[in-house]
Amino acid sequence: MLQTNKIFWADKLGIASAVLCMIHCLAVPTLLTMGISFLKSPVIAILFILLAFVSIYKTTKGKFYKGVSVLLWIAFAGFVISILLEERAKIFQYTMYISSVGIIIGHLYSIKSKTYQ
Repeated sequence: MLQTNKIFWADKLGIASAVLCMIHCLAVPTLLTMGISFLKSPVIAILFILLAFVSIYKTTKGKFYKGVSVLLWIAFAGFVISILLEERAKIFQYTMYISSVGIIIGHLYSIKSKTYQ
């Protein structure tokens, strides 16, 4: 039972950080109009990228194959590209949401697959 908890912490971190990222991205425009501008800092974007990377790396143990690993790494790549290009075109805001949902789904699938092993 103790080993199961060690496995799930990375999945839980990944889900939590992706949900917080989506909330952050949805709330920032409203908060910017209210004068709260520190949330637009690039440091926050880097923090979300680092949290996503750590959680995906620990979940997949660095493996870049198998279904859930492929889903998580593709979603992560899409997430990073979307963050880097978000100012260039509106489409990248939407791909950021899609990538975050992909990360959440990947971590949920990972938890489910580890539960039945």
